Amino acid sequence: MAGELARRGYKVVFAPDRREVVVAEGSTVLDACQAAGIPIDSVCDGKGKCGRCKVRITGSYSADESALLTESERREGIVLACLAKPQGDVRVHVLPRSRLTRHQILTTTVEEVPEPITPWSSKVFVEVPEATLADNTADMERLMRTLGKRSLSVTLEALRELPDAIRKGGWKVTITLSGLSGEPEIVRVDPGDTRSRLLGIAVDIGTTTVVVELVDLLSGKVLGTASDYNRQISRGEDVIARMMHSEEKGVEELSSLAKETINSCIASLLAGESARSGVEIPARDICSASVAGNTVMTHFFAGLSTNHVRLEPYVPVAHHLPQQSAGDLSLLMNPAGKVLLFPSRAGYVGGDIVADVLASGMHRSKNLSLLIDVGTNGEVVLGGKEWMMACSCSAGPAFEGAEVSCGMRAMEGAIDRMRINDDLSTSYHVIGDGAPLGICGSGLIDLISEMFTHGIIDRKARIQELGDGRTRPSESGLEFVVERGPKLGGGGAADMVITDADLQNLIRTKAAIYGACAVLLRKTGESLEDLSRVFIAGGFGYHLDIERAISIGMFPDLPRKKYRFIGNGALGGARLALLSKKRRKEAEDIFERMTYLELSVDNEFYDEFSSSLFLPHTDTSKFPSVGGSGGKA
Repeated sequence: MAGELARRGYKVVFAPDRREVVVAEGSTVLDACQAAGIPIDSVCDGKGKCGRCKVRITGSYSADESALLTESERREGIVLACLAKPQGDVRVHVLPRSRLTRHQILTTTVEEVPEPITPWSSKVFVEVPEATLADNTADMERLMRTLGKRSLSVTLEALRELPDAIRKGGWKVTITLSGLSGEPEIVRVDPGDTRSRLLGIAVDIGTTTVVVELVDLLSGKVLGTASDYNRQISRGEDVIARMMHSEEKGVEELSSLAKETINSCIASLLAGESARSGVEIPARDICSASVAGNTVMTHFFAGLSTNHVRLEPYVPVAHHLPQQSAGDLSLLMNPAGKVLLFPSRAGYVGGDIVADVLASGMHRSKNLSLLIDVGTNGEVVLGGKEWMMACSCSAGPAFEGAEVSCGMRAMEGAIDRMRINDDLSTSYHVIGDGAPLGICGSGLIDLISEMFTHGIIDRKARIQELGDGRTRPSESGLEFVVERGPKLGGGGAADMVITDADLQNLIRTKAAIYGACAVLLRKTGESLEDLSRVFIAGGFGYHLDIERAISIGMFPDLPRKKYRFIGNGALGGARLALLSKKRRKEAEDIFERMTYLELSVDNEFYDEFSSSLFLPHTDTSKFPSVGGSGGKA
């Protein structure tokens, strides 16, 4: 009987999700979560290194020990899903903080509508002479003759549509043309006059989230925006983990997950626009797509290997990917519609940064500007109309919730704003307005700044023993109690704390970002005083408090009026390219003018990074507004 059970597998029931799957013997509970479509946090791709995938299990199972679980969690029967294997039928409860819920996803972008609007798709209304015995020329040649063309490329699908459309429309049809380069081809034929509707999509494929805009290509108006977490997250938190996953299991799975996420957003947008207009909008109405993403996300989307991006000298398959049809990329739109993929400057400076620059407009300015996009990697661009230099620093995922015991992504239950009161208790705002589960990046910036201001940590970000009940010893040094267990969500009794080790991870991240800014200025012979503008791009940057970020030495201490938030620059840049031939040319010019600086082998960057491992910096004179003594640490 036991052998028969092993052959058919074990049933895993997820409560309260009301889902169940059968997994083979030897499978982990994390495997079962992924098979059941349960969105669970798994930063390390199931290697037992992150401690995020916490679950309670009832039934027969085995679980490896993990130092990432507290004693109280072990007593409560909590285990890591990636280290637990069913030995029979089991019931699983995924803890609230381990779930990937609705993210606080940034959809705000630049609102510019370029003039004139020149998409690469267009519609032409044609009145074709009716066929007769005296003039029985074939339908396609008849259409060409009417257009005054000797020949025009046409997709097989459009050719199939032609005979019925031309007769249903009373010999009046609208053809849709699409082409990014060279002569456009006919990708669709509709009966009658349908020139009033022409749709495209702009896409930002982020490592953590995906955002899609449905755009009216005639007016430039955004008809709707949809977003979701990137379903690749279950295969690793950052691009390094996902590249390693693809090396082990192939790129196809990650490519499919990216497309699933995008297509889910497109389906939501089509349903919303159909409901709003009262007319069903089919996917084939979307004839253009502009896609921006980092180099790794773009490669995964196109199904390309990233094996040589991960390792020195960090070489991608191609900077420019060839023009693609939506059908080749399995996108939910007209399969013959053309897809623009933003070019990637280097292995770790991708098309999303080119799109950021395009959205910022810094490439058109004679003045010197700095652009900072903070994510798992921190990308920085310095320059203007004449030249640009870009670099990427391995900021690490600390500000996206990883490597910090109380950290989590910016989703429901995350503290995103925080203050410390005079009695060292905390006041905060929680995304979703419920009980807190953890702290996301913007909240962590606030927390560090407040701890420094109140003397809870010193300039090396070491917690001080204050004897107040909020600071106390732990297994890894001192820790600060952010909030007491009874006030937390998820029914856990343990307090929410931040430790010395957590703070060092965060300090390394902020030091990498500031160091990248400083080394670009030094390499180009420019100074902070020369900067006319600092653009902050990305979801994390948009939600943080600029004063707090400067106070911990993450961003340069400049007049605050020089800082400008551009929101989701990758999405905004993708939309500008979707709508304007001029902006598409500018994107190509940005790529050509941008020089890449590799920081991983740069001694100057190491020096700047080391000097930034203090609050706010080793040299406090660099941060006069923070109130330092002006001396050196």
